[in-house]
Amino acid sequence: MSDLCGPLDVGDVRAVIPTGPLLPAELAESGRAALASPAFDGPDQPLDGTLTTIEGRHTIIKLQHRQHERLETILRLEELRRYAGVRAPRLLDHGTVETAVGEIWWAVHDLCHGWPSERPRPAQQRALGDQLRRWHDRGRAGGLRLDDPGALGVLLGTARFLVPGAYAEIAARFDAACRGRRVTAIHGDLAAGHNALYLEGDLTAVLDPGGVDSGPPMLDLAWALAVDLPHGGSTSALLDGYGTTDQEALDAVLPLMMLRRLVDTFAINAPDDTRWLTGWLHHHDPGLLDLVAPELEA
Repeated sequence: MSDLCGPLDVGDVRAVIPTGPLLPAELAESGRAALASPAFDGPDQPLDGTLTTIEGRHTIIKLQHRQHERLETILRLEELRRYAGVRAPRLLDHGTVETAVGEIWWAVHDLCHGWPSERPRPAQQRALGDQLRRWHDRGRAGGLRLDDPGALGVLLGTARFLVPGAYAEIAARFDAACRGRRVTAIHGDLAAGHNALYLEGDLTAVLDPGGVDSGPPMLDLAWALAVDLPHGGSTSALLDGYGTTDQEALDAVLPLMMLRRLVDTFAINAPDDTRWLTGWLHHHDPGLLDLVAPELEA
């Protein structure tokens, strides 16, 4: 397998890799299996299929709750914790159950305390940059690659459904920005304000990798900036923590990740972020904004 990103699946309009949620009955079945794990220190409890995490005293259960989530991603996170110094919660147990839709997984982790940073401080972003550097320095670590069939659709998330008329052009631009770039392990969904926990300003945990396991590393930096800059984050702090950066690659993907985040803000109803990202794109790449504006304003 090449160390460089190949052509992306820009023509995947049928969702080759389903990303929808699992049914409540499937979640409940998996949850019951996880509650029986000797690693979990919480009480038994009735499950109605709405819970995707279950907290104990010092441990927490995480249940697969979307179709594309893979157990190997969770196992890889444990490897990164042990061998790369990524501040992930320790994996204590895991298993699978057979359901009507096939095999789904559960996992038991140490319970880490803290909250995402709503107003990222420079020290928090530097710590996040250091974590992303450790992640990327592991090189290619297997799993779903961005240039695998259907993987781009997983990365772009809601864009296929919220801006279907613009999706083909957005996908083509991601292909142009990523093809030929170096491929490493990536988190895919990390920012100071998302999937990172801080306690008294210190980074305590990195959680929940995204659905794509390997791709150009600048995707991670661009996504962290797209999430955190609207909340007062700093580009320089993140890059100081990360170290040497492929600035050309970052410049190519940052506007695209800003666009991806803008589309997401309509799904999560975050109007302040919508305004900030719209202003950024209007100033830096108005053509990208024009791609999605007709559908988002409809």
